[in-house]
Amino acid sequence: MRRRVFKIILPVLLIGAVVGISTAWAFNNIRYSYQQTANQEIMAIIGAAVTSDDEFQLISALRQNSPDQVMAGSNLLKKYGYLPNDQIADSASRLLHQSILIISLAITIMIIAVVVYFVYLDWRRNRQIAELVEYIQGLNNRIYELHLEENSEDELSILSNELYKIMVLLREAADNQHHARQQLETALADISHQLRTPLTSMQVMVDNIYDDSKMPAAVRQDFLRSISRQVESMSSLVMTLLNLAKFDNGSIRLQQLPVEAGELLEEVRQKLEILADLRGVEIMFAGDLQAKVRIDRRWQVEALTNIVKNCLEHSPEGSKVTITVTSSPLFLRLKIQDHGEGIAVQDLRHIFERFYKAKNSAAGSVGIGLAFAKTIIEADNGQISVKSQEGKGTEFTVTYFR
Repeated sequence: MRRRVFKIILPVLLIGAVVGISTAWAFNNIRYSYQQTANQEIMAIIGAAVTSDDEFQLISALRQNSPDQVMAGSNLLKKYGYLPNDQIADSASRLLHQSILIISLAITIMIIAVVVYFVYLDWRRNRQIAELVEYIQGLNNRIYELHLEENSEDELSILSNELYKIMVLLREAADNQHHARQQLETALADISHQLRTPLTSMQVMVDNIYDDSKMPAAVRQDFLRSISRQVESMSSLVMTLLNLAKFDNGSIRLQQLPVEAGELLEEVRQKLEILADLRGVEIMFAGDLQAKVRIDRRWQVEALTNIVKNCLEHSPEGSKVTITVTSSPLFLRLKIQDHGEGIAVQDLRHIFERFYKAKNSAAGSVGIGLAFAKTIIEADNGQISVKSQEGKGTEFTVTYFR
């Protein structure tokens, strides 16, 4: 604080000293000039009085102020020991002193005003710095108060604005982190439930097989098939979570190679053939099936399988799931449409969020299939969107940009 005050007052004092010296020098020159002018007038008066007896001639001579009259007056004053160049009239001297006093007082007031102004600026700057320090301490204590009382163009105000922006971002990040933590807790609870239920069922069936040596072969085969399906379901869930984590940390590198749309969709249909037969739903293709696009075939089959599987699970028996291919020099677009129950408006904007379960989700759904599909498609320079109407069906649009 003392160093800052010293840095402010010292320049002001130096400026005041320069102004004072310059003023004194200027007034000294003014005084000398005024003295010369006043004495010349006095000498002219005396010279005119000596050389003229007529009042009219005296006034005329004063107006002319001729060098001869000035010389005559000067010689007369010197004759009687009066040195006109060394002093001036008392009234003129008093006037000059008063002028100097008034101007000096004005300069002093100006200097004091400048000092007070700079001291105020220093106090204001220190207060702003203290507020910034309080801001930062609040951030360390996770206090995100969003208020900005002053806004100007100085450096500290700009810094305060930037800190304000940072606090907004930190608050949003904290809120998002809290929301994500809640989602993760819910997701872990759902996953735990999804794993615990089949594990319990498998344990019961294994115990029955182990304890009942006389169990009929048909019942034993049913138990084994059920155990196999549940193991496959849990394995699929665990692999999906593992692959999702790999995409998140960037450990998966996609290999983009030319793929024909018809071949890609046929592979998806083969993977879902059994489910489609069980649901009584037909998967149909339309459009430019010979169109090609550079994508990672393996992972895009995985993504499209999740999307079509979702359509199959929500389609009524006897309906169709249609995949239409549209090609252009800029993109290849797939429209996957079902005629099922549709998605509620409140669920539509959350449909691609991880572990989100809509009100009409399929039994056993964890809520990661569509989120996983979106992650894969976007990683392969693609885009996915959805539109739906309850009772009329849902349409997913997948666009691969060339």
